[in-house]
Amino acid sequence: MSETLLLPAAIAALISATIYGLRFLNAEISPSRSFWKTLPVAIMAIFVITTGSWLLALALALSAIGDYFLSREEDKFTVGLVSFLTAHLLYIWLFWQIIPTVSLGWGQAAMAAYALIYGTYLWPRVGEYRLPVLAYIFVITIMVSAAAMLPAGHTLILLGSLSFAISDSVLALEMFVITNPKTKITLSRIVWITYVAAQALLVLGLT
Repeated sequence: MSETLLLPAAIAALISATIYGLRFLNAEISPSRSFWKTLPVAIMAIFVITTGSWLLALALALSAIGDYFLSREEDKFTVGLVSFLTAHLLYIWLFWQIIPTVSLGWGQAAMAAYALIYGTYLWPRVGEYRLPVLAYIFVITIMVSAAAMLPAGHTLILLGSLSFAISDSVLALEMFVITNPKTKITLSRIVWITYVAAQALLVLGLT
């Protein structure tokens, strides 16, 4: 059943992600914009339900909810951030079930160093969102570090986690640092492409 639905689900998610990216990515806030931003990952969540991976489906559903709130007014930002933070905790839980032995190495050290440097850079620039952003950086660091502990054969999960970290890092630049409108548009495209790729890679790697 799930294998039969994989191709149509992938096509539907790709088409909806493309429509949002080309038509609504930098459009004004509207119900249509929120719908198209939420749809790609919602489609992934529905597909994953057919595989029986309820925890992964819940992580995707929370991500879709986060997409919706981040597409709304600025006062919904924290709600969206918390939705994604919870989704990442579920991803970490899923990774933890596959990790044979907890081990720390250069990968984890590099990710921790990056998080510390980037978090320090963002701290004076994110204003009232300092604590939720700091919590989010901490969780995404654990997520990537856990993915780096997975055994051979789980490369898609590691790539998906890294793509998520890239997407979130660029999003922070777009939201809190960059002011040039043209640059912000370019960054928003990078955010969307790496985000959709991250979710797709995690779905493929975990199902």
